[in-house]
Amino acid sequence: DGPPTSGSSRERAPPSEPAAMTNRQPKPFRLSSEATPYSPKYTTTQQQAAEAAAFSSLVTHLRGRLDVPNIELMILGGFCRNCLAKWYLAGAWRSGLHITYDQACERVYGMPYAEWKAAHQPKATVEQLARLEATKPFHASHPKQDPPASPAASLPHTPSLSSAEALAAGVQPMGGVGDG
Repeated sequence: DGPPTSGSSRERAPPSEPAAMTNRQPKPFRLSSEATPYSPKYTTTQQQAAEAAAFSSLVTHLRGRLDVPNIELMILGGFCRNCLAKWYLAGAWRSGLHITYDQACERVYGMPYAEWKAAHQPKATVEQLARLEATKPFHASHPKQDPPASPAASLPHTPSLSSAEALAAGVQPMGGVGDG
């Protein structure tokens, strides 16, 4: 379902000012694995596979919508690509994956965030910034989390060794995910 084409019957006026949203209070929402009266009976594996497919589809869709800046996603949806990267990072950490926020952003953006931002994110207008501020109560939250303890954290560490000395001693340098 793409954007309406000019002259199409689906064409509609731009969204109204967020002032209309101030009449209601945001409702806290937590996606949980608890069944509802409307949910089919899934195994945990089936549910996780369905959620992973939804995430992958959303990422693919957002990568194709370079015309939609993050600020507009925040204003209208209360989340943006950065939020998605933070949720991905939190899920990775809960699963024991040792990745960085930059790596999570690369998963969502398909490239380093700084590169994407330079190529695809226009400077926000004064109107957009005002709308962003007005919709703040509806924005997603990202509870601060500590990264999981690195498996290498339990290994002895000798900071006084040079790289050459460490390699000679059989200690491999630590790298990021994907470093060979």
